[in-house]
Amino acid sequence: MNLPSAACPQPTAHLRASVHQFTAITTAPALARGTTAHLLDSWGLPDLIETSTLLVSEIVTNAVRATETPTYPGPAVIAMRISWTASSLIIEVWDRNPAPPVLQTQYVHDENGRGLHVVEALSIAAAYYPAPTGQGKVTWCQIEAPILAQVEEPRPLLPRRCPSVARADPGMVFDDLAVLARVRDSLRALDVHLPRM
Repeated sequence: MNLPSAACPQPTAHLRASVHQFTAITTAPALARGTTAHLLDSWGLPDLIETSTLLVSEIVTNAVRATETPTYPGPAVIAMRISWTASSLIIEVWDRNPAPPVLQTQYVHDENGRGLHVVEALSIAAAYYPAPTGQGKVTWCQIEAPILAQVEEPRPLLPRRCPSVARADPGMVFDDLAVLARVRDSLRALDVHLPRM
């Protein structure tokens, strides 16, 4: 049984969106989880990190496995887009294999194959659609997210501080010839190849 084919919700405006690419190797799910956690924390959505990283991990793992087929030898790239809309978070992962994601029949002792079932259970909607470029597919899921008014503004990337020294007027000229001569001589001493005046 395949994951249903459906277009991803297209909101009229994305409040925030971020696109990331990963090499389709076994470390990609861990890198995608870390990227997602950092991104959601910077957006002020720490309550969504646990669920989102689990969903990202499962979808990215499927994308990595889908690109490891004999039809597509060698390392490939997968892409992930996370969009925060008015009331939901949409996670999309592109891979180069156009075959639909398969929901595997589960047995009690199976160790693999539960990923898409987890995605369906934790999200409002989950499906896939053929990539608009005609190459590959996009697997996506959607979870509820708070609206922007309920979220505090994200923290700045770096702290701001006031300069400790007042800046000199750029039009002011320093005219102490003794100090200027010492600076000139010290600079010349750094490079012995400069001509002496």
